[in-house]
Amino acid sequence: MVHPADRPDPIDPRGPRLNQAVLTVGLVIGGAADQRWVVPLFAAVLAVGAAFGPRFGPVLRFYATVVRPRLGPPEEWEDPRPPRFAAAVGTGFLAAATVAFAVGLATVAWALAAVVAVLAGVAAVTGLCIGCEVWTAWAAWAVRPDAPLDGPTPVVPDRPTDVVFTTPWCANCDPVVAALSAIDDGREIVVVDATQRPDLAADHRVRSAPTVVRFDADGVATGRLVGLRAVREATAPAV
Repeated sequence: MVHPADRPDPIDPRGPRLNQAVLTVGLVIGGAADQRWVVPLFAAVLAVGAAFGPRFGPVLRFYATVVRPRLGPPEEWEDPRPPRFAAAVGTGFLAAATVAFAVGLATVAWALAAVVAVLAGVAAVTGLCIGCEVWTAWAAWAVRPDAPLDGPTPVVPDRPTDVVFTTPWCANCDPVVAALSAIDDGREIVVVDATQRPDLAADHRVRSAPTVVRFDADGVATGRLVGLRAVREATAPAV
C-alpha cells in the first residue's frame, strides 16, 4: 500500500517535459538520418533517470542546473514516480529496438522507437503522459481497499465547507489544503483520501486529485475546484 509518508519530494514538471521534447527530436532526427546509435543512447538516458531519479538524468540535470534558475517557480508540482515509470517503459521499448537492430530487424526497431517518439512528443506538447496515467491508475488500484468501506460520509458542519479529495501520491494536495487553510473566511475544511473512500469519490465524480467540492451551510454542493491553479484563482484576493 502507498502511504503519504512514502511520497517523495515533488518535482518541477517542466523538467520531464523538456526531457520528452529532447527525446522526441533526437529520435525523429535519428530516424530520418538512419542514425541507429541514437536509440541505445536515449535508452541509456531514460534508464538512468528511471533508475536513479531526476537528479541523475542528463537532460533533467541540465534543466535543474541551467534552465530552471532562469525561470520562475512552476505553477504546480509533480510526483516524480509517474514520469520515472514512463521513463522505464520508454527504456524497455528502446532496449527492444536496440536488440532488433542487432539482429537485423531495422523496420521493427524504428517502429518501436517511433512509439516512444510519438508518446514523448504528445507529453512534451500537451502534458498528457500516457505512462504517467498508467502508473496513476495502477497506484489507485493498488491502494484500493479489498472490501468496500461503509464508514460515515464526511461530516459537513452547519457552515460552508470545502471537502478536499486527496490521494497519497498527490504532489499538489498539501499546497491546496494549505491555500484553503490560509483563507480566514469561516469555511470548514475536511480532507478525504479518495483511495480510502472511493465511494465518496465516485458520488462526487472525482477523477483527479486534488479536487475540492464546496458545500454551503445546508450541506448542498455548490461547486468544485480541480487542481492547484483553480484553488489559487478562486481564493485570490479581489483586486
